[in-house]
Amino acid sequence: MRKRQEIGRGLRLPVRENGERCTDAYINRLTVTANQSYTDFAKQLQNEIEEECGISFGQRIENARERRTAKLKKGWSLDPDFLELWNRIKYQTRYSVEFATASLIERAVTELKAGEISAPTFTVSKAELDLSTNGVQSTLLTQGFKSDTDKALFIPDLLGYLQRETELTRSTIAEVLIRSGRLAEVFKNPQEFLNRALVAIRKALDDLMVDGIKYECRDGQEWEMLRFERDELTSYLNRLVEINHGLYDVVEFDSDTERRFAKGLDDREDVKLFFKLPPWFIVQTPMGDYNPDWAIVKEEDGQGKLYLVRETKGSADKEDLRGRERKKIDCGQAHFKALGVDYKVVTSHNEI
Repeated sequence: MRKRQEIGRGLRLPVRENGERCTDAYINRLTVTANQSYTDFAKQLQNEIEEECGISFGQRIENARERRTAKLKKGWSLDPDFLELWNRIKYQTRYSVEFATASLIERAVTELKAGEISAPTFTVSKAELDLSTNGVQSTLLTQGFKSDTDKALFIPDLLGYLQRETELTRSTIAEVLIRSGRLAEVFKNPQEFLNRALVAIRKALDDLMVDGIKYECRDGQEWEMLRFERDELTSYLNRLVEINHGLYDVVEFDSDTERRFAKGLDDREDVKLFFKLPPWFIVQTPMGDYNPDWAIVKEEDGQGKLYLVRETKGSADKEDLRGRERKKIDCGQAHFKALGVDYKVVTSHNEI
């Protein structure tokens, strides 16, 4: 039996009596007890998935025993550099957005006009199953394709669906659909038309919200400094790098860019302190929560000390970043601007 089959059977188990899939993380958890070394099992499983799905795992399966908890530096909570930096970035904010409905309609119409909508294609197959003590075998008898549906027999409630998904008014959505000039194509493929319309409206909405976003501090709400002690940092050994000028004795990295960045900062004499912002340190955005990367204290000749927040990416060019990732970074920039904190996207320690 292939490893994918073993894992797949386990993954199909968490279904409730009524047939609904259980999404409770405490119940929906697969424990694998391998009858060989777990390293061999994991390697074989990853190889099978890579061969059959055409992806690269990059050793995502880890040994839970090879983990350690980072240690906070002695006297960290009294370090004047840390306290000054923390007192600048600790504030929680809320955002508001302003945009004109006419601009939303115009952008959504432009997005919806792009691309083609094709009629659905159906595949009809007939097979024979042979059940025996050796397992189940199938033999394909016939296979054919059908794509002769020129017109859909059922048209869903376009406005109702798009209103539920976007929370826009029906009149705004109707204006987008009519002005796109593609409304007749809903009869060709209703599902694809709805998907394209939803993507177009959401993209226009996200762009406008980011362009018009404004942040302000929440009265009396800030991140607790003691959470650094309460919420321990635990990670795999191959994702930790030892440092001397951090808040902890190690720093966790998610990519080779972050590993080189941390080592580069640690080797710089003008960097007095740096640490990766913890997962609970988040900035709320219309696209979901955003967790910034690095907080840094740097000594600048003639200017005293600079207190910085930096985001590390393989490229600093916003056009190279994925859509929602780029928008979250733009929101993060607006958040730290409201706090008066220097924030930038960099690719190496030389750019801080």
